[in-house]
Amino acid sequence: MDGVAICTMDGPRMNAMGEQLLVPMMEGLASVLDDDAVRVILLRGAGGNFCTGADLNMMGEEMDPAVLYESMEKVTSMMYRLHEGPKPVICEVDGWSVGGGMSLAICSDITYATDKALFLMSFIRISIIPDLGSSYFLSRRVGLARAKELALTGRVIDAEEAYRIGLVNRVFPQDEITGEVMKRARKMAGRSARALELTKRNLNVAHQVDLQTLMHLENSTQPFMVLSPEHKADVEAFLAKQASADS
Repeated sequence: MDGVAICTMDGPRMNAMGEQLLVPMMEGLASVLDDDAVRVILLRGAGGNFCTGADLNMMGEEMDPAVLYESMEKVTSMMYRLHEGPKPVICEVDGWSVGGGMSLAICSDITYATDKALFLMSFIRISIIPDLGSSYFLSRRVGLARAKELALTGRVIDAEEAYRIGLVNRVFPQDEITGEVMKRARKMAGRSARALELTKRNLNVAHQVDLQTLMHLENSTQPFMVLSPEHKADVEAFLAKQASADS
């Protein structure tokens, strides 16, 4: 839809990551990541919730550690592609976003939430550790001290606090978020795909390299961007609009 792929998680137990959800979710995300017509990926949950993390019915004494490891490798590989890949990823969070589901919500480039959204780093409550990249994504969103507090206490935070501490980018009324997010996603999808990709790449590596290295990366890329037909068209449109306003 206008370069925006809408991926909706729709599974039992508030979209918990169980057998009924994981396979279609992984297949669907792989499909849009490989589709050249898709410029922006929008991930949301059905039924009034985003995702409640691992399906606990699969956990416990009956769980084969090797099977769990294999499943986690598949999910984290997909999340890595979402975070590091060329296409901007937007998560639209309503209701509960718990554990690995919370990690999925913040592995995106932009996270929008409804005023009914609730976030919970639930791992400590069931005596396990944060997984699916939670430690990485959370600490980079809210800082190390806040990340430790949320992970070690396992307390629930609402949408207002999530916005205040930088966990989410914006909060919208529940009945308005779909239209607002789609408006932003379509506008983004109308931009140069190459510009979106390289902007995302540079922002992702900015905390991993020194300033001089990042500047060299920008300097070596920008001259080619200036020669692109998209840049020329955008400049011509801007100058035409400016001339019209001045006349």
